[in-house]
Amino acid sequence: MRIIYWSDYACPFCYIGETILRKAFSELGTDEKLELVMKSFELDPTASRKVASTTPERFAHKYGLTHSQALARIEAISRMGQSAGIDFRYSTTRYTSTLDAHRLTKLAQDKYSNDTAEKLTGRLFAAYFTDNQELANYDVLMRAGLDAGMNEADIDAVLSSDMYEADVRNDENEAYSQGVHAVPFFVVAGKYSIPGASPLDDMKEVLRKGLHVPAMSCGPEGCRLS
Repeated sequence: MRIIYWSDYACPFCYIGETILRKAFSELGTDEKLELVMKSFELDPTASRKVASTTPERFAHKYGLTHSQALARIEAISRMGQSAGIDFRYSTTRYTSTLDAHRLTKLAQDKYSNDTAEKLTGRLFAAYFTDNQELANYDVLMRAGLDAGMNEADIDAVLSSDMYEADVRNDENEAYSQGVHAVPFFVVAGKYSIPGASPLDDMKEVLRKGLHVPAMSCGPEGCRLS
């Protein structure tokens, strides 16, 4: 099953949503292979390449919260990530531009296998939310690419230029043209959508539609496929 989704590496719900989606697919017990294809969607295309503030400071400013209120909201999101099985450390993330991370992903999708691209995506999410590294940092991106099995020269060629920036912008323009203004946004089998980090059972229901797998419903008279 092929699922296209718009996402950003600095988006907590994107990491959580993808993790829940994988779990939902696994629990369906299908023999089909899951193919996830990420499309770029920067939460803030104007973000600095250097860390300008802490995550609590950004939250407080963006949502008009006190510092303690911002921390409480961040910790609630962290608990959500942890309950999904992620070593999630949101309050200490180091926010920067994610453009280069998206450009590196485009390289992986263009010249490598989908497995490599998915592996890179996992490493970049973990670099930000678990290791609290800066995703605009050359060394961080190089290490993620190498860990995913990419070639050093290929990675350097992208990070030392503006290669694939147009592809990132095209993804974002495509999202806007389709009315996608928040991420994550998953499109299953080309026709079923899952907005946000939906609950596990809701994701299973949509995935079943994409797989044409009947759902099991149970009542006083027993269980049946519906």
